[in-house]
Amino acid sequence: MNPLSLVYSLELKDQEVIVAYGAGGKTSLLSCLAQELGQTRQQKVIFTTTTKILKPDNIPVVICSTLKKALKELEQCLSKHNIVCLGNLLLADNKLKGVKTSWLEEIAGSGVAPYILVEADGAARKPIKGFAPFEPVIPSNASLLLPVLGLDALGLNLDSKDVHRPELLGKITGALPGEKLNVSHINHYLGHTVKIGMEAVPRTPIIPVINKMDLISNLNPIKKITGGMAGYPAVNRVLFTSLQETAPLKFILDPARRVPFVSCVILAAGCSKRMGKNKLALKLKGKTILEHTVNNALKSKVGEVIVVTRPTNGWVKNIFPEHIVKTVINPLYRQGVSTSLKTGLTALHPLSQGVVFALGDQPFITTEVYNSLIENYASKMNLVTCPLFKEKRGNPVLFDRRTWPLLLNLKGDIGGRQIFAGLPKNEICNVETSCPGILQDIDTAEDYQRALFYPC
Repeated sequence: MNPLSLVYSLELKDQEVIVAYGAGGKTSLLSCLAQELGQTRQQKVIFTTTTKILKPDNIPVVICSTLKKALKELEQCLSKHNIVCLGNLLLADNKLKGVKTSWLEEIAGSGVAPYILVEADGAARKPIKGFAPFEPVIPSNASLLLPVLGLDALGLNLDSKDVHRPELLGKITGALPGEKLNVSHINHYLGHTVKIGMEAVPRTPIIPVINKMDLISNLNPIKKITGGMAGYPAVNRVLFTSLQETAPLKFILDPARRVPFVSCVILAAGCSKRMGKNKLALKLKGKTILEHTVNNALKSKVGEVIVVTRPTNGWVKNIFPEHIVKTVINPLYRQGVSTSLKTGLTALHPLSQGVVFALGDQPFITTEVYNSLIENYASKMNLVTCPLFKEKRGNPVLFDRRTWPLLLNLKGDIGGRQIFAGLPKNEICNVETSCPGILQDIDTAEDYQRALFYPC
């Protein structure tokens, strides 16, 4: 699993009819999904529209006026290519006329391709739009709806220069002609797009995608926009993206959660060379060192606990029930801690926005330390959040998903702190704690003997 993948974060099923509508990045979004599904996952994908789209020049195109012929040509083309664009007619302006929604039901039922990606309306290349009564054109078999908005709509004037159908957007949002669009207007727009989807295909999941995160530096609108989606049962996450970047997903937030979903990865794949035996299996107050570490994390506000261990540590999986702790094996553990970081990242929950990396041999880190890191992170959303004890930095450390591409590039026996030098200083947040355990690990027999007298 690639934790940076849009496909993974959307939790796509084996077969989907995915419909994007709105403004500010529909084509880019569906192109990203098509590339991930078709190239990375080697799945068959049909990219099409129920309105009009510009004819793509980088993928094969099937243009047919009848469904029977379209099915035959799609089957032939998909036998050679993973991604194919479908249109009904090529128009004079090099645009493809869309297909009927009844076609999409037949094509999905034919099994010619497991994924059909549909652009359901136009926006004249504007970041936000008003909706005419006849749009979007959503097929009845849509299995996932993605209303899209360009975040650069914030601060634009409600006029035809910046907005597609400004008079209709004004009716949706309450904005007056010429008025600058604010977060309240954006939330009215998004609420309207969600209601459109709920009416068109009831009980279908809806995931708003807010694009062009790269154009803003103030993260306050993110929380307000996410909060505006609370109360819509069809929406269980909101994606904030920069679709032109290699790692497009910047934030994934659940409107029902007060804090972002933060995973905890406990690194437990070391060889215990200085101890001379498996230190994590040693007992303290009747439990193994690793059990103390894991239990302290479990009692905190982390969304999940993942233990990364090595193939020879079969006992680890036996200690922790699978429904409580996810245990993953790092077969490359001898190549250093960077491989365990990557193994942990590839096991994260799809909703994870942050990850706390903890060390298995630090059993004296209290639950309060985890909670303090998460609460601070939820408030400030820094790239990195670290604990301090008497001005000394310790473990565990919380990394926002925007740092994960850097972590995934680490090699050898190098931990996450190696990326600090390349980050803005104001993005590394230090949180003072009263817990000396953030500086205490158990590496040697002497460490273990001292630990026997510490309170757990």
